[in-house]
Amino acid sequence: MDSKSRYRSEKLVLYLSKSFIMLVFSCALYFVWLEYYNPYIPKPFYEYGNYLLFAVFVAVYYAFVKVYGGFMVGTAQVHDLIFSQIIAIGFQQGILYVIFSLLSYRLVSPLPFFIMFVLFSAFASLWAVVTDALYFRFHAPKKTVVVFENVDSYLSLKGIRSIDKRFKVVRTFNSSKISLEELFTQIKSVDAVFLCGVPSDYRNEVVKYCIANNKVAYVKPKISDTIIRGGRTIQLMNVPVYRCKRSDTSFIYQFIKRFFDILLSLIAIIISSPIMAVTAIAIKAYDKGPAFYKQVRLTLNGKEFEIIKFRSMITDAEKDGVARLAGDSDDRITPVGKLIRKLRIDELPQLFNILKGDMSFVGPRPERPEIAAEYEKDMPEFALRLQVKAGLTGYAQVYGKYNTPPYDKVQMDLMYIAHQNIFEDIKLMLITFKILFVPSSTEGVAENQTTAKRETHGK
Repeated sequence: MDSKSRYRSEKLVLYLSKSFIMLVFSCALYFVWLEYYNPYIPKPFYEYGNYLLFAVFVAVYYAFVKVYGGFMVGTAQVHDLIFSQIIAIGFQQGILYVIFSLLSYRLVSPLPFFIMFVLFSAFASLWAVVTDALYFRFHAPKKTVVVFENVDSYLSLKGIRSIDKRFKVVRTFNSSKISLEELFTQIKSVDAVFLCGVPSDYRNEVVKYCIANNKVAYVKPKISDTIIRGGRTIQLMNVPVYRCKRSDTSFIYQFIKRFFDILLSLIAIIISSPIMAVTAIAIKAYDKGPAFYKQVRLTLNGKEFEIIKFRSMITDAEKDGVARLAGDSDDRITPVGKLIRKLRIDELPQLFNILKGDMSFVGPRPERPEIAAEYEKDMPEFALRLQVKAGLTGYAQVYGKYNTPPYDKVQMDLMYIAHQNIFEDIKLMLITFKILFVPSSTEGVAENQTTAKRETHGK
């Protein structure tokens, strides 16, 4: 099977599997609506009203599954597909429960929704396992070559190299040690090429060769690539150009974002106040130290502010005066601190920073001046994150980890800065709910590291 036929068959398998699960769930909900709820509302729906509600069932489920990546068969691992589907189903059932209650002018029985949640979750789990197996049953791993420039760029592909069901890495090459002609000969016998950190002129020639010869090229972009990609495409006379400039969002977007920051932070403070009160008491009771701690961080245009968090470490955690990130087995973290860090409760006081205006819900995570200065020694571009206000969550938090290397964090933050809009902010806040249950997202740095810079040897 050639690559074009293979691509079409992949699309067909995915399309049919998505359509199947959406149809099953929507029909089940439609049956529950017709049998248990519609006959008892003050003004029952009829033909077109029922059809409209059926469309709502489909749209709500599809929207949440797309946000959480529950359809990323062949890309995401099975357990992630299952987890994404379950969270999406939970949100769908919650929203539909509210809709049904509003239509009935009363709180309807939640039992059918709970039963549907359990059954849908079980079915979605089975669907994910079967669809993933079916997908890879007919699609062998792509024979792949990896081309890198140095040790750092090679190590950054660690996660990709672990997806052995999708990619079979047959050869790796250092771009400085293989000519384009030799590489092209190697590419002829494979399906895909990964390019990471290679010089731009070298990379461009490889990409053009892959397209001309129907091979798939995967390119890990550089910071300059990310900036250019976020530029606006304009036509100057008969010349197409990218216009790249510092972030300059509209007044309307800034107004709406600030309005929701104030509204949502107030609501979140009220709802979480019992949790914050219990947490403060627990921290105080453990070692009699302060429940909160303040730390200087950087926000928009390098402005300094004091971030507020629950104290998760001993009171003199940095008595040596060295600013450092938390490690995997950091003995400075207290037992209470380990729990609240795992559950992300230590971040809750930052709601007051958002209410005050130092931070936003969505934006690059605020870094400490000392650590930012350390990063900027090797990577001046790290300061480009400060084009917008710091945030509680963002691309780097949703798609990265606590110990994600700063170079990759900058790339993800610049991707957000280039594509800011209200819908993207809502999407990131929804995805943040998912990562609260992913332990790996809080992995610390190695024991001998003070920052998240990747340590390499023999470079």
